[in-house]
Amino acid sequence: LLYTIYLLLGGFLFSKNGNRSIRFSRMNTTSDGKHLRCRLFDPVLVWMAMAAHSSQFVWYRRLSVLFSRYTYLNDLYELAIDPTLLSEEEEDEDALPPVNTIEEDSSSPKFLLSNSQMVALREAVLPIGLHHRPWKRIYSLSRDGDSFVSFEKHITNWNAKFGDSSTLLVVKTTKGEVIGGYADAIATSSPRPGTARSCLFRAEKDGSFTVYDGKQNSLGTFFEGSPHRLKSGGTEGSSKKILLDSTRSIIAFGGGIGMKSGDGFGLCLEDGFARGTTARCEAFCNEPLVEGDGVFDVLDVEVYGFV
Repeated sequence: LLYTIYLLLGGFLFSKNGNRSIRFSRMNTTSDGKHLRCRLFDPVLVWMAMAAHSSQFVWYRRLSVLFSRYTYLNDLYELAIDPTLLSEEEEDEDALPPVNTIEEDSSSPKFLLSNSQMVALREAVLPIGLHHRPWKRIYSLSRDGDSFVSFEKHITNWNAKFGDSSTLLVVKTTKGEVIGGYADAIATSSPRPGTARSCLFRAEKDGSFTVYDGKQNSLGTFFEGSPHRLKSGGTEGSSKKILLDSTRSIIAFGGGIGMKSGDGFGLCLEDGFARGTTARCEAFCNEPLVEGDGVFDVLDVEVYGFV
């Protein structure tokens, strides 16, 4: 009954004053002081506002305008915002997005890299164009076996299917060291020069990554989640070639051209992925990626592509 009176009163005032409707409104704070109550004695104003959307103003919405409490009475509450939540949201905005990986069977072994390590390598090594692409584990030593023929087949099929030769090689030694290299050129049975983006890397004990990209006398350290990148370059007379030799069953990064005394492959895997070597390489300007004489035993190997 009260709503009907409000409606008739509002309609009377509106019709009496033409386009200059008298809007009876009142706001007051409730007795508990926690919210503000607003009253409006002009339901025709609400009706006209809804009628402006003629296609949406169907019969049940007309009834809602007439009999809904919100046409006449609204309560406004002050929100109490926890400042600590705002700081957490700001931190979340600054956080780097995780790396998406293509899901595998439950029986597949775990990845050698944690997601935070993947994020660090993505930011430090991969070109910007690959940052938002999911990672696909093309080859895993523990999953696919130590057959070099099988390894070469997986790589070849990947390149043929997706037409993208960019790959990330990750090696874990029996001493727990994690090293590897990024190649943006197809590894073939004949030496083929890589481009300036190819690089080598190793994981440090403090959780950071050191990246060798071939810039003379320059190396960078990248902590997990670090957004910084190195500029790529090459030294004169050197070649960042990537070699995949099925006859000798080796895969190697750099070396062979313009090598100085004591230089060799920056990273080389051989003997069916059972053994590897690493040495100073002019192409990548790197130090040996493992401690000692540069010879290491392989625990596991993975190769990632980018979908």
